[in-house]
Amino acid sequence: MNRSGRPLLSIVIPVKNNLTGLQKTLDILFQLNEAVNALELIVIDGGGCNQTSTFLLHNQHRIQHIRSSSDGGIYQAMNYGKGCATGRWVWFCGAGDLPVAATWSAMLTEMRSWPQDQLHIFGVDLGSERETGVPAHYPPRWDQSLVWRNTTHHQGVVYPLSIIQANNFDPEYSILADYAVHLHFWASGVKGMLHDTTWSLIDAGGVSRRFGLGLYWQEWKLKRKSIRGWRLAIQPFWLLIKFGFKKSGIHRSGAA
Repeated sequence: MNRSGRPLLSIVIPVKNNLTGLQKTLDILFQLNEAVNALELIVIDGGGCNQTSTFLLHNQHRIQHIRSSSDGGIYQAMNYGKGCATGRWVWFCGAGDLPVAATWSAMLTEMRSWPQDQLHIFGVDLGSERETGVPAHYPPRWDQSLVWRNTTHHQGVVYPLSIIQANNFDPEYSILADYAVHLHFWASGVKGMLHDTTWSLIDAGGVSRRFGLGLYWQEWKLKRKSIRGWRLAIQPFWLLIKFGFKKSGIHRSGAA
């Protein structure tokens, strides 16, 4: 698809061995782009699936950037993808995550006049197949709740290109690098504008929703870099409580 001028929104989609999910995500994005011709689609394929490579080849006229090769995981792929981005704004999603078309149709018009010195944060929904202990909806939040929980998920955040390109997702945090970036942003005073509407439906199976000890160890390590004082001192006890709560299987709304 030919476009004159700079894209409005760059969309980075890491994928590995999930052609069905990728097709669902791109079907919606293709339809949206037919209407607005303002999206830059960037697919980072981790390789290992010939069918995915074939699908991407057949659709290369509708996808602005494609890379198919082995990589160091999802966050390395996200870093590569944002480095390719040229839009004013950047959104990251996984294969199988679905944009809410009605929200996007409205926001793609408003987005042209958004201030570019802050994040724009939306709610996200999770389907009935979500993991035990995961709420059905995460409302938009950008506040001190981030000190305690991963309350702002990247599938609900639209980033200014300049801000996200200046900050990498640290592959050291193989499960929670998006949380590490958000906590760093919040602690550093980066502002977030909240939009009380749902931006996307998140597919089940994300690595950050497998509540093993490794996740909470990573959470402790990343918090040591951004939190100080009594809030840091209490984290080991808080993380043990969180771990027990998640393993109990009790559902709660709007918190991670």
